[in-house]
Amino acid sequence: MQFAITVFISAFLLFQVQPVISRFILPWYGGGTGIWTTCILFFQVGLLVGYAYAFILRNALDTNKQVIVHLSLLLISLLFLPITPTESLKPVGAVNPLTGIILLLISTVGAPYILISATGPLLQHWYSLKYHDRSPYRLYALSNAGSLLGLVSYPFIVEPLLSLENQTLIWSSAYVLFVLVCGWSGKVLIQSLSESKQSSDVTGSATKKIGFIDPLLWLSFSACGSVLLLATTNKITQDIAVVPFLWVLPLGLYLTTFIIAFDSPRWYNRYFWLPALIVSLLLVTILLGLDHEEGRTLIASIMVAFYCGAMFVACMVCHGEMTRIKPAATHLTLFYLIVALGGALGGSFVSLLAPQIFNGLWEFHIAWVLVALLTGVAVVRHPGQSLPFVLKGAFAIFFVAAFVLLSQFMIDDINMHHEDALTERRNFYGVLRVYEKKNTANHLVRSLHHGIVNHGSQFVSPKLRSTAMAYYGLNSGVDIAITRHPKRLRQTLKGQERGLSIGIVGLGVGTLATYARPGDTVRLYEINPEVDVIAREYFSFLEDTDASVEVILGDGRISMETELKKNGPQHFDVLVIDAFSGDSVPVHLLTLEAFELYWAHLNTDGILAVNISNYYINLRPVVKALAKYFDKPAYFIKRDEDKAKGQSDSSWILLTDNSDFMSEKLRKRLANMPGGDPENVLWTDDYSSIFSLIYNN
Repeated sequence: MQFAITVFISAFLLFQVQPVISRFILPWYGGGTGIWTTCILFFQVGLLVGYAYAFILRNALDTNKQVIVHLSLLLISLLFLPITPTESLKPVGAVNPLTGIILLLISTVGAPYILISATGPLLQHWYSLKYHDRSPYRLYALSNAGSLLGLVSYPFIVEPLLSLENQTLIWSSAYVLFVLVCGWSGKVLIQSLSESKQSSDVTGSATKKIGFIDPLLWLSFSACGSVLLLATTNKITQDIAVVPFLWVLPLGLYLTTFIIAFDSPRWYNRYFWLPALIVSLLLVTILLGLDHEEGRTLIASIMVAFYCGAMFVACMVCHGEMTRIKPAATHLTLFYLIVALGGALGGSFVSLLAPQIFNGLWEFHIAWVLVALLTGVAVVRHPGQSLPFVLKGAFAIFFVAAFVLLSQFMIDDINMHHEDALTERRNFYGVLRVYEKKNTANHLVRSLHHGIVNHGSQFVSPKLRSTAMAYYGLNSGVDIAITRHPKRLRQTLKGQERGLSIGIVGLGVGTLATYARPGDTVRLYEINPEVDVIAREYFSFLEDTDASVEVILGDGRISMETELKKNGPQHFDVLVIDAFSGDSVPVHLLTLEAFELYWAHLNTDGILAVNISNYYINLRPVVKALAKYFDKPAYFIKRDEDKAKGQSDSSWILLTDNSDFMSEKLRKRLANMPGGDPENVLWTDDYSSIFSLIYNN
């Protein structure tokens, strides 16, 4: 009983800390998808270190010394508590986010996480010493159940009810409880061995040698599952939102496959799972084909369900095939070490190597090609007795053919993304491409895309290139905010050129600089340095403007917080919030705390313009709740697409106390907030939920 309790608590804490600490630092690094994948990489490497420590401890020391060493290190690790990151760890300016996040995680949760990681395999090994006739692998299934509960409870219970600081404090308190329970297990084991007069490991009878090929398959299947998890997470969060639920869902499904695979051999039945994998391969091929269609293709809930469902089946096959050839309990710690190594290699490939060698999210394609190949190899090498010979051969031939055909499709898909791209760039913040195509009016248009979403366009013709396009065109919300600001109108009437102070969070291609006049000051905040490079190399908005323009690299919110502390408010007349990554929602820029910062930087008659254009998420309720909280009038401006003029569908909300701006004439052009939206969707730094905001039609 004590072993089961210890393993369950350790697994719960192991996976509860991942969304807790990741959510804590999310606003510090711009709220992008790369934050979660970097955290996952750290946790995978931490798991590997923990398993390696358990493997060395199991082979280098007798059981009594194992218990003493492990419990001593657990007591020392209490010095790292609480795990709450301090403000001194918050980044300033355009720093390397990958290095910063890893160093932060090492200094806060590094030691406790590694020791918790080691507890699973170590306790299973101790369990096998005390209970020789029982399989320790059932404890691994229990461990994954605890991990799953730790994950699932976060978005539904922990995040809604507890502040971030309280989350880290409660986790730290639970860690103390875990150390005590682990000490209890160690004491019971030592007493048991003492009573049976054993002081060293009992390995039992000789077991079959494991060879080389099977460990290679463990490693390969584990790495493939890890790549599938992270690549799928990148895919769905890039286009929807970087929020805990969309982290937890794929990871929870991934863990569920471990629970099913390790609980009992009967749950992984090739008659069911191999045909399911075939269907999943076809589904993914269709989904990738939809990426080439412009505009909204699938509603968010369906897209997430399809991608996650396909990932679940593929990971189930990876882990099911892996556990079919797992070794005897005497090689337990080695098996877990190799599995952890595969996970770390897969995570390193997605987080470290892929952004350096690929211009797109091609690791997603590679993972699906590999799962087809590995499955074919496993069926040939370990056909088992459950399949007739003809069916075994048919499956093997199919997966070899699937590997060849899928490889060709993936190559064609990658080439289609390359087509017409003037440049392709990828870094921590995602994939950027510049395209040049003719529109319906036969005008040549250059556009910047993040993923499948247009982040700004410009006519190539010198006569038209000063035209504001995409979400920023004539009669858009931001056009009205800048050109109809009373200060601008007074300047126009008097012929003055003493300008506006305009702040913009999100550079894009610099389109909004076209609204600036001589004497204006434009302060642009951009977290992705590659965007600044592309805006200057391939677009001319920043070059053509006569206004004073300054680009501040780094997260807009953190930059403005630093400015407010050091130099006071910027006194913006207009502040524009337009910082989407792909179609992903910048949650940390739409919270109560963020809006407090905006109002601190705006003049009393200033206008806050928020771009809420999104294929998947209805952000009106969020901004409505913030407007209500701060008692600010809010106006909704929607502009329909006009392809001939290069205008995209756009939705903006303007918030201001400026009564002169809201003149009777202008009120007729603006709309009150539409009804029928969910109410009371007030986001804070501690809690943000997208469940009620997903478009369902």
